Formats: sequence, C-alpha cells, structure tokens
Amino acid sequence: MSFVDHIRKKCSPTLAEQLGYSDKDILVIVNIDDVGMHKDETEASFRALNFGMVKSGSIMVPCPNYDQVINLWRENPEIDLGIHLTLTCEWGEKHPWKPVLPKTDVPSLYNPEGIMWPTDEAILLNTNPKDIERELEAQINKVLDTGLKPTHLDYHMSFHPYFDLLSTIVKYSSKYELPVRIPRRRRYKFPFIKNNLISLRRRGFVIPDTQMCVYTPGEQNLSFDFWKATYHEYLRSLKPGVHSINVHIAFQTEELQNIMGMVDSAMRQLDYDVWTSGETKKLAEDLRITFIGYRPLQQLQKKLIS
Repeated sequence: MSFVDHIRKKCSPTLAEQLGYSDKDILVIVNIDDVGMHKDETEASFRALNFGMVKSGSIMVPCPNYDQVINLWRENPEIDLGIHLTLTCEWGEKHPWKPVLPKTDVPSLYNPEGIMWPTDEAILLNTNPKDIERELEAQINKVLDTGLKPTHLDYHMSFHPYFDLLSTIVKYSSKYELPVRIPRRRRYKFPFIKNNLISLRRRGFVIPDTQMCVYTPGEQNLSFDFWKATYHEYLRSLKPGVHSINVHIAFQTEELQNIMGMVDSAMRQLDYDVWTSGETKKLAEDLRITFIGYRPLQQLQKKLIS
C-alpha cells in the first residue's frame, strides 16, 4: 500500500462513524432468520425482539405463518424486519409452502408436489432465472403492499454464492433501497454492471464489517453452556466496528421437533435461550456493546446510492 493510499484509508470514516457513532464503538446487529416459517418460531422471535438485544429479523414471505408475523409487526411497527428471500422448502410435505406467485406465472419454481423445490441443487437444475426474478420481486412487493417498512434483504439457505442470483438480489437492494446481507470483503461479478468485479461498498451498498452464525445443521453439542460460551467468546473478541450475528430462534415444541428433527429444533431453542439471557445482556453491557437494527444501515445506503 502506498503512503497516499494509507493516508486515504486512515482518513476514510468507518461504517460506525458513518452511522453516527465513533470509531471506538462496538455495534452489533443480532438478526433472526426464518421468521414466519412456523408459529413456534414467530412467537419465540417476537419475544426475543422484545427482550432488547435482538433488534432485527428476516421474514420468510411464502411461509405458512407470514400473516401472523404481519399482524404482530403492525402492533410493533418500530421493529426492524427485513425480507428473507426464499426459493426452497426444505421440510417438504411435512411443512410445505409455495411460491408467492401462482404456477401459471412461475411454473419452474413448483416441484411435482406443487410446492417449492427442497434444495439449492434442485433449483439450479429445474428453474428458469426469469421465474426466480419475478418471484423474488413479488416477495418484496408483498411486504411493501402491507404499508409496513422493511429494513433489509437477505436469503434463505445458501443460494447466494451463485452469481446470477446474487446480482438479482443486489439489483433489488438498490431498486428498493434495502441493504443486502452479504459477507464482507467478497467481490462478485455482476452481469448488469459491465461484467466487472466491483466492490459493493464502493458503490454505496452498506454491509456490516463482520458476520457470524453458530447454527450448523448436524451440530451435536447441544448444551446451553456450550452455546452460551460460543457466543460469549465471540462477543469478547469483537473490535470496534459494525458486526452482524445471524441467529435462528424458536421454541422447541413437539410439533416443531416433528418437522425439523431434534437437533435443528434444539439449536433454535438454544439461540432463544442465549439471546434472552441476563448473563448475555450483562456481558454485553460490560463490553460496552451497542445493539442496533438494520434501519440505520438502510438510511445510510439510501443516502449513499441516491
């Protein structure tokens, strides 16, 4: 790095400073994935949101419990909720959902059972990119049509590494002025921007400095002490900046366990237990961590891209 580049980097405001904080502040966004997938996730998610450390969540618009999410959100419109763009239904006929658009509009997104495909691989093998674009935009517009104000976009499961889908999400991030949750310091190829490798941040997209998620299907250590220690160690490691933690929150009821199995449902209960814990809250206070939602990032991105 040249001396000039070093000075330029040193003088550039950090994301925290652009949000109105100092370069010494530690800001954390705890965002709940999968809100609306099931009633036991929705109820646990809103309890966590009301506890105080968790200030953001992402709604799965095609899912069965979407209407309950909207009703609860109307009662608490100040809550930061984004859109968890969804193309897969991983629980199959045990807990099915369909695309927002009818089969006549997006036929390739329906599997032979009349619901969404179960895996990313199935999407790649069977779907039409135009159908995907139409469906994702329909999910965004379904939320906007409620009159409520979503704060961000992210994605369900792992379809984000595929360039064509990521470019669509980024396009809608710009169009609807909604920050998109993408891992930091990765460069992607966007066909709609001259096929160049472009830094999202340089184009005004607002992305947290780091991102973390404990939830890994198949994890066997399901003790509260392990789960708490993992999160607490991470919180202690944080440097000044803006950090995103993705959590999956639910009550481990018999019904939910029958749908997704003991391990997945237990991990969601553990996320709830940690992020509604007085111990976690006390640690965050001792570390002088400030919890925020996505709304400030949305306002900054609107300013930078306008």
